[in-house]
Amino acid sequence: MIPLPAYRGAEVGVMGLGRSGRAAAASLAAAGAHLSVWDDREDLCREFGAAEPFEPSGLDRLVWSPGIPHLHPRPHPLAVRAEAARVRPVADISLLIEAMPDCRFVGVTGTNGKSTVTALIGHALARLGLPHAVGGNLGPAALGLPALGPGGIYVLELSSYQLALMTGPPFDVAVLLNIGPDHLDRHGGMHRYAADKARIFENRAAAIVGEADPWCRRIANRLRAQGRAVTAIGDDGPALPGMPGLHNRRNATAALVALAALGIDSGDALEAMSGFGGLPHRMEPVGEICGVRYVNDSKATNPESAAFALASFERVRWIAGGQAKTDDLEALRPWFGRVAKAYLIGAAQGPFARALADHAACECLGDLDTALAAAHREAEPGDVVLLAPAAASFDQWESFEARGDAFREGVRGLMGTAG
Repeated sequence: MIPLPAYRGAEVGVMGLGRSGRAAAASLAAAGAHLSVWDDREDLCREFGAAEPFEPSGLDRLVWSPGIPHLHPRPHPLAVRAEAARVRPVADISLLIEAMPDCRFVGVTGTNGKSTVTALIGHALARLGLPHAVGGNLGPAALGLPALGPGGIYVLELSSYQLALMTGPPFDVAVLLNIGPDHLDRHGGMHRYAADKARIFENRAAAIVGEADPWCRRIANRLRAQGRAVTAIGDDGPALPGMPGLHNRRNATAALVALAALGIDSGDALEAMSGFGGLPHRMEPVGEICGVRYVNDSKATNPESAAFALASFERVRWIAGGQAKTDDLEALRPWFGRVAKAYLIGAAQGPFARALADHAACECLGDLDTALAAAHREAEPGDVVLLAPAAASFDQWESFEARGDAFREGVRGLMGTAG
């Protein structure tokens, strides 16, 4: 838990009682703040004894959980009252950075790949024996992280929701991997989404930018025009075992550059990165049956991320579909030739089938179990059965993790039968 002595006796509101809100409330209560809490879920309010929404007027700080929309798709009533009272909602990340001024902070964001890069940097720091903590959008909430001593390094994955709420001191190292359409209902469109991502570079942080897409190139060029030094993320990074694909070479490059910005020798950093096998549900090798490999990329919840997965293999039995963020599969078009067949599931199966017409063989199969069984039955040696849905999971699963777990268990069942 992060100590927050500056808030002793302060009037603080916490909006949202999920993972980050609970950690914020615990840290603030331990500091002796006068705390008011609320959530749009009645069960969470009952758990915390909150009978009615608090009024923002008179608050010294309003900590807003990033999972609760405050401006889009429509302004939250509490956010409207906060604006009228001139109380700005802030993220828990801001309180962490304020509370630990003698530490260094690495922020990592991007539409795709940010969890992998965050975890890879953390893995290398652990191998190097440097005091650090990893969290934010990945792992523990910011204020639930351990308090590090002077020189400690916090490595934080940052969502666009968190960045939209950020205020205060800068990151020492800021990494922007890529930007593609995602969460547009929460930001009011691509321009606002990109602008929120770019907030990671406020206050002169060392800027590391992937320039493979036009949105990131524009941000990098704007930073250079301001006289900022920008390090581009190239395609020539190391190929780490268990992390196939060009996108993972970019991820490795981003981690190397970030470690260099912390003053770590590149040779030491590369050695420390070895042994990192990737994260679950992100190009995760699950098994091999009769020369057919099975790969779980359930975290590929948008077409751009799924395109990285398709580009990594020569011949794919592709399981796709779910709750589509978009029916536009244009980002995948260059890789349709690698699709031996698409096995479509969920609410998006119809729109995806129409988008794939004349490009790849496909079949609408409804659910994951049926699709996996069909792909297994039809796969030939050398094929890859790939779960890369290009869609969210919420039409059939509570999370992409649950969907990926089900795929993994299904493959293990098939391996048992084959054995």
